[in-house]
Amino acid sequence: MRVFLAVAREGALLHGAKALGEPLSSVHRQIGALESALGTQLFTRSSVGLKLTPAGRALLTAAEAMDAAAATALQAVTALRTGERLPHKPAPTLNGQWDGVRVFLAYGRTGTFVKAAGDAGMSFETARRHLYSLEHALGLGLSTRSRGTIHLTPAGEALRTAALVMEAAVADANRSLIGLNHRPEGLVRIATTDGLGAFWVTPRLERLYERFPGLAVQLQYRPHQPDLANGEADLWIGYSEPQAKALIRLPLGRIDFRPVASRGYLARHGVPQRWEELASEHWLLTHTYYTEHSDDPDFARWGRICRGSPRVRLETDLSMSLLAATVAGHGISLQPSGVLDQHDTLVLIDLPCTATAPFWLVYHEHLRHIARYRAVIQECIEIMSQAGLR
Repeated sequence: MRVFLAVAREGALLHGAKALGEPLSSVHRQIGALESALGTQLFTRSSVGLKLTPAGRALLTAAEAMDAAAATALQAVTALRTGERLPHKPAPTLNGQWDGVRVFLAYGRTGTFVKAAGDAGMSFETARRHLYSLEHALGLGLSTRSRGTIHLTPAGEALRTAALVMEAAVADANRSLIGLNHRPEGLVRIATTDGLGAFWVTPRLERLYERFPGLAVQLQYRPHQPDLANGEADLWIGYSEPQAKALIRLPLGRIDFRPVASRGYLARHGVPQRWEELASEHWLLTHTYYTEHSDDPDFARWGRICRGSPRVRLETDLSMSLLAATVAGHGISLQPSGVLDQHDTLVLIDLPCTATAPFWLVYHEHLRHIARYRAVIQECIEIMSQAGLR
């Protein structure tokens, strides 16, 4: 909650991280985990920074009430510690102590650790550990026990007053969140290559918009995976499998590539009957991806041909530029088999080639619990299934 409050007040993840003195990646993960736990979106992004959603505004009201109550309690505890001449102990804090506060309230109400642990949904040892951690963070004991009865210390009384306010704020926030509409709404940022974006994703988004009118998609061109942990994008669709443990890596499909040329080019230069003829007598157009993925034998063969040929007219990392050059008749290139359905001026060259590129959908694990991301993830899967790529 402390992280959420800082980000909400500062209006940006980076400024919130600076205010807290924490790494941006940690703040981003904690906000993501909070949204995941609540099952809703707390912020939307705009040109001027982050904007609170209705759920975010409801949570902000609770967070500010909790912060004010905690500040009052800490002032009282600080005064008590000064009176007990404890100047060398660290300043009292409630940061990260919400579980301890819950146990403290339950302990005061039930009178036993066993019942308190049950009410807090914890084991006996876990509950006791949280309460000891809370007392250590405050630097004072919170209760004593005499003849089976719990007696709160002055510090315990101050904390109990604040804890009741904090508990009520959480309950109000929960009621507000339950009453809000959790339909998929808001912006989802998809980073992908220009080819996957242009050929497969963009033409098939219409059904997503029809099913979820409140969704908007921002499509970003990225030849390589962005830093999802630091919020550079929400989802990534790409050709290389990432290894980060916190990321979900879903095999999304496989694309077959075949040698293709325009009818005009073949009318001028003839149709190659063998790979040796293609390599020695034809102009070639290639993508940097093909030479980077030599694990596939046909991509490896294409890479060897291009590296050893003086007849490479174009090398690019832009799939759409490669396609445009092929349509214009500049030479022969490897193209996704589905391109022929969209460009009737292109012809498949009958050479043995089964170059195949697998691609993945990648996202941070907390996103699958948030409605808008879950809807887009499922739609991406269905898009690729309909396209026959899965």
